[in-house]
Amino acid sequence: MLWTHEVLEKTKTQIDVLKQLFSQLSEIVRESPGQYYRYHGDWRTEAQQVVSLLAFMHWLETGNLLIHTEVEEKLGLNAAEFGLDVEDYLIGICFMSNELPRYVVNQVTAGDYDCPRKVLKFLTDLHASFRLLNLRNDFLRKKFDGMKYDLRKVEEVHYDVKIRGLASKGDLKGDQAIQET
Repeated sequence: MLWTHEVLEKTKTQIDVLKQLFSQLSEIVRESPGQYYRYHGDWRTEAQQVVSLLAFMHWLETGNLLIHTEVEEKLGLNAAEFGLDVEDYLIGICFMSNELPRYVVNQVTAGDYDCPRKVLKFLTDLHASFRLLNLRNDFLRKKFDGMKYDLRKVEEVHYDVKIRGLASKGDLKGDQAIQET
């Protein structure tokens, strides 16, 4: 996937820009001690989008979830002074899951028939992890509920690939592992 590598390299150059912007924001908030949550709504949506993008880039590179502390590290944030709100992180991860069904469809169209299995396993594990949380009936809960539909879309693509005989023979072992979770 040469194109993926090229796109990731281009986007990585923007991480330094984000790091600088979060640093400026941190300096502004430090001028008003104890007022983080008073102004938090002013950058909340942008922080969630940044988490989503960083997590998706990380997943494309590694196939793993980018954890909260790694996001803070990439953005140069210090939890003691100016950190990333946990709820913003979780919502950003939910936003990332919204991109995975579209990614799977594009990859299958391009001939990568193993992609749905990999994404299905990742999304199944992610969804199971979110189910462990006791979420209130708020925006995060709605985003988590949306993850179920993302999972269903990926399952449908995976099923179509399997039914058409396009999945590799090693895919059957992956299916058994997914069903066991």
